[in-house]
Amino acid sequence: MKSKLTTIIGLLVAGIVPLSAAGQKADTLRCGYDHSITWSQVATPAALMATGTAISFIPSVHTKIDFELHRWLQADGHERMELEDYVQYTPIASVLVLKACGLETRHGWRDIVCLGAGSALISTAFCNLAKYTFKAERPYGGVYNSFPSGHTITAFFGAEMLRRELGGEYPGIAVAGYVVATGVGLMRMYNNRHWASDVLAGAGIGILSTSLMYWLAPYLRF
Repeated sequence: MKSKLTTIIGLLVAGIVPLSAAGQKADTLRCGYDHSITWSQVATPAALMATGTAISFIPSVHTKIDFELHRWLQADGHERMELEDYVQYTPIASVLVLKACGLETRHGWRDIVCLGAGSALISTAFCNLAKYTFKAERPYGGVYNSFPSGHTITAFFGAEMLRRELGGEYPGIAVAGYVVATGVGLMRMYNNRHWASDVLAGAGIGILSTSLMYWLAPYLRF
């Protein structure tokens, strides 16, 4: 069981974290309150979403990747861990906690709360629209709201906000946020609640939701 977890963590961290970091690197070096959005910031989550969608809805690919990975993860018949129900909120909570501890963020309290709430609303809208449009079946069967992973969306919108607020001054914190978010996606797969494709799409939606909110902020008088 431990070897499976170690392998999947390594693959996800090696894939999602560097991809996200590469697409967002330029933004972390900016100073001040630049709310612009670049093609790289759109391309990274779009690639995750497109990959997850392709895996989920191309039958041959879904069988080869999602089913095989699911079979491998569930082979030992382990019991479900429920950590991700709480850990999903760690990245977004960290923004508030670290600011309260005195770390410098890009925005003040009012703007952080508004940006966080807006990102949550956008991500929830995307999540529910996709879930009730595609009606993909869960790995355990009988429930048709698998695509995308809501827990993963929550974790990644928080990780992206953590990166934007603190990543410029504290890059290690930004990386930690993405590692935690990746762990949430892993746990959803390991606990038989989601396919790998759900998690990939969820990661993309979470990142994109926060990017859109930061871009919209000046128009909303942030």
